[in-house]
Amino acid sequence: MLRRPTPHVGFQPLQPVTVNGAEHDIQPKQCRRICGVKAKIMIAAVLLLLLLIIFTAAVVMVAVASAGKEKREGATEEGTTEASTSATPVSDRVSCPFKSKMACLTGGCLYSLLNESGEAIPATVPKCFYKTGSTDTSSKSLDLDASDGDSITLAFGDSSSRKKKREASSSTIYTIQNHANFGFAINRNENGETAFNLPNKASLQVMSKFISLTLEVPESSKAYGLGDFGKLVKMFDDTAYTIWTRTEEEGAHPFILLISESGCASGLYVDSTYPMDITLQRGPKINIVILSSSLKIKLFLGPTTADVIKQYWDVVGSPTRPPFWGLGHFYGSESTNSYSALSALLLNNTKLSLPVEGILLPSALNQDSQPFSYSQQIQTEVAKHFSKNTTRFIVTVPPAVVSITGNTTWFMASAGVDQKVFLYSNENKTAYIEGMLSNKMAKYPDFTASNIDSFWSANITDYDEGYGFHLHKNTPYSQINGSVGICTDLDSDINLATDILNLRNLEENSLCLSAYGKKGKQVELHNKFAWQQAKITQSSLTPWSVSKQPLIISDSTSPGIGRFAGHFHDSSKNTYTGLKTALNELVTMSFLGVPITGPNICTKEFYLTSAVYSGTTSQWCPR
Repeated sequence: MLRRPTPHVGFQPLQPVTVNGAEHDIQPKQCRRICGVKAKIMIAAVLLLLLLIIFTAAVVMVAVASAGKEKREGATEEGTTEASTSATPVSDRVSCPFKSKMACLTGGCLYSLLNESGEAIPATVPKCFYKTGSTDTSSKSLDLDASDGDSITLAFGDSSSRKKKREASSSTIYTIQNHANFGFAINRNENGETAFNLPNKASLQVMSKFISLTLEVPESSKAYGLGDFGKLVKMFDDTAYTIWTRTEEEGAHPFILLISESGCASGLYVDSTYPMDITLQRGPKINIVILSSSLKIKLFLGPTTADVIKQYWDVVGSPTRPPFWGLGHFYGSESTNSYSALSALLLNNTKLSLPVEGILLPSALNQDSQPFSYSQQIQTEVAKHFSKNTTRFIVTVPPAVVSITGNTTWFMASAGVDQKVFLYSNENKTAYIEGMLSNKMAKYPDFTASNIDSFWSANITDYDEGYGFHLHKNTPYSQINGSVGICTDLDSDINLATDILNLRNLEENSLCLSAYGKKGKQVELHNKFAWQQAKITQSSLTPWSVSKQPLIISDSTSPGIGRFAGHFHDSSKNTYTGLKTALNELVTMSFLGVPITGPNICTKEFYLTSAVYSGTTSQWCPR
């Protein structure tokens, strides 16, 4: 075994080492080599440790410097320091809607992560907020018109065009009380409850490209409305609802029905088609941010829920009376690609004694992907597979006209160009804007054009009386964002919407905001595309007899569309949770003035097979 030398003090000659009974001398040269390697290793380790210490210290110094810089750097482009910015009391901060720090500063707001004491702010305090006294209303005025008796019009815009000034007023239902410096309160005469309150000037912020207004509402209020968002009751939890029709959220209804703890009802309707966010803030408060230089709001005072709904319908229009057959069950699926498959579906329902009032002819049966091109096929196919005496038919109408079908120009496309009824790509009207439908380039009708009625009715009257029409994907939808070409004019508006609104891309699966029609740009007309299309479609069918009046169904909805069309819900799944969502949507759409409505039960998760009602979700179909 190995025998170690006896410990010693001072210099001693190296002792022999015995290994397996034999003595071996360790030469001084070998010792120096071994000791040299160990020394190098130790030096390298010390150097590495020193580098690590230096690096850590550098990181700490950078972090401290960054924190100091954040505390010192300007909170606005004019160079306001963080110290002076954070001096704004947290209680006085009004949230500015910009998402990023850069957008906040360049947009004219203040940005600070600190409170007035220099401490970090909690997440509930806005880090981007308006400057104190930033609102310049010298060229604009805020006016109240209380002439309607049970409703009030709140308008903000160019003062030169305003005639009614903000004055104290009263009625049997409410009293308007002006605040000393700015703002007002609308109090109920019945119980003194403040239905709406604009407390101070900070509640109205006017920037170069948008307006923000915040109204306080009674505590413990419950909110309903805002369109096809799936939930019946909307909570005051700082959720922002973007009012902009799109594929996932086809409804754009800037109307809120409020019911306070006292049982009194009131309503708020933003009378504008411009893109906006409506945020139900804690407090409770309603914040409106609209990308426009003017703002018009209708305040309904009820006092009952039925009164508020009637007051709202008086503004946007009462719903139409549907044909009797329009209240029944309709069958069809976008996955069905033949008339024989629809016929089989009808036969299975007949065997189960399920009522069938109408057959939805899906876009898959429209081989040309064109509006009204069913007229070339439908008479023969319908006669072959269905009995028109017992079944009605709903034709699917896409939102645009495909330019080329096969190797030829579709007659509606050439006629539309000749009559100048398509949306242009810009205000100069140098070219038509084109999107994509069914992988084909398509032009979109301008439903504000003066001669659109004759163009639309010339094609729709090919059908016999009694047909229905499904206005499909009329948000309006495109497979690409914006245009086949380049969007022009409104890049600044796109950037502004991206920085401010909860919905980040307004052109997603739709048209450029710069698309131009007879009555303005797409940024203003987008939300009303479906309303205008439904109105023109109904007016084209007015010669039909009352007994055979049409049923019009629109995918997209906006205020007042119930005057012309109903709506199918596509967001409900074939589950009990989906049933709850569908019921919520039914109630919401009903008081929004679209009572002809219902969920699609057998379309998205149900496909026609030999075992037609097999599966866990398909049981909703026979039920």
